Amino acid sequence: MKQNKKKDSNIKKDKNTNPKKDRQGKSYFAVTRKRRYRNLMVIVPAVVVLIAIMSYAVTIYSENLVKPNHKFGPLGSEHVHAAFAVKINGEKLNFSQPQYQVRSKYIHVENNDGNTLHRHATGVPIAEFFRSVGMNVTDSCFTLENKTSYCSNGESNLEFYVNGNKTNSIANYVLKDNDRILIVYGNKNEMETQQDLDSLRLTEIKK
Repeated sequence: MKQNKKKDSNIKKDKNTNPKKDRQGKSYFAVTRKRRYRNLMVIVPAVVVLIAIMSYAVTIYSENLVKPNHKFGPLGSEHVHAAFAVKINGEKLNFSQPQYQVRSKYIHVENNDGNTLHRHATGVPIAEFFRSVGMNVTDSCFTLENKTSYCSNGESNLEFYVNGNKTNSIANYVLKDNDRILIVYGNKNEMETQQDLDSLRLTEIKK
């Protein structure tokens, strides 16, 4: 009888031991689940915020790009570079300033450079660049973004040069690779114009 009682007590001890292990196991898994939940509660909002910031940045960038007036070739259908300069009454316009950088996907200046035009599609005229930065060029007038116009009047004149050759019109000109384009307004003599052309000829075309 005593032996049976000992056996019964051992069995009871075994029975009492198993529930404790089960509770420990359940407690471990519960803590693990809570940790995973807490981690998710931190990670998920962070990812949502990051996506929101990226979406906002893309939207702002897209809004800053000026949409073209005309239908050009597909973006990336051509990649051409040309040096250019615009001088008004002896002062060269500085297109390296931030407000002029990459305003159009089709034709622009970039990387804080204001001397090289980049054309990224076929059929894009140089006037499209000026339009994208708030300026305008016609056969007789050049207009700045502040709406000040400089027009030929017999004393001071607007002139255009492509690769050193004078031309009557520039607005619809589609620049070619390694072109050098000069737009100049003022009361200038031939020597001054030649100096401008020589300076442009030495300008690095950044590709």
